[in-house]
Amino acid sequence: MTISEEQLKQLVLKILKRLEEEEKREKNRLYMVCTSAWDERYYEFLEEIHKTGEYRVCPVIPDEWQAEGREACFRNFSSCEGVRYASQGIPSDLEDAVTVFPVVTTEVAVKTALCIHDTFETIWLAACFRAGSRILFLQSGLTPFSGKEQPAYQEQILSYYRKLLEYGIEIGSCKSLSRSDSFKSVTEKEKTSNCETHGKRLITASNVEEHASDGVLLLKEGDIITDLAKDRARLLNIVLQ
Repeated sequence: MTISEEQLKQLVLKILKRLEEEEKREKNRLYMVCTSAWDERYYEFLEEIHKTGEYRVCPVIPDEWQAEGREACFRNFSSCEGVRYASQGIPSDLEDAVTVFPVVTTEVAVKTALCIHDTFETIWLAACFRAGSRILFLQSGLTPFSGKEQPAYQEQILSYYRKLLEYGIEIGSCKSLSRSDSFKSVTEKEKTSNCETHGKRLITASNVEEHASDGVLLLKEGDIITDLAKDRARLLNIVLQ
């Protein structure tokens, strides 16, 4: 039985389509929630996540961005699978998806910590909590202190961030989304155990609180502390000594 050139072409296209569908199924869905104000960090995040090739990204954007042509810009990234507008509401697959906020306003952080859900962003987060889905706030997207605030104000804001961590929201970098990084976290735990056996400690972001006491983490000679652990300590207002 001979196959014509057209039949062969159709067969190849069918195989390629099947492979593409299988690849998509293997990738996790990631919702990138954008706040009302445009920020170049949305593009920066997409560029970073595109390098991993591990996620199907769906930007969730304000309706008014349609007139600004933002949707077309997002579609230039091959990792983007369509765009979802805020008016479309909450999707049904949050349980199996990851939600990332590349930019986090102080208002969103505070309202979420206080369980006030009266904006689209906070309603989305409440839905994530109910679904038990993973949430990541990029640390680079947090609103920094100007340095002119009173210490009491800074401490209050930091207490809200600590509350978010208690809720299970992760505050970190884009690297924490990588599967290889997740494997590394498990490996780090094993190393921690081995280091402690030999009188040394490997302090990571996942165990920095365990080694702290009364807001102070005393470092011994030979201890190893990761950069992410230092960032988490600063966020939790833990002093390294």
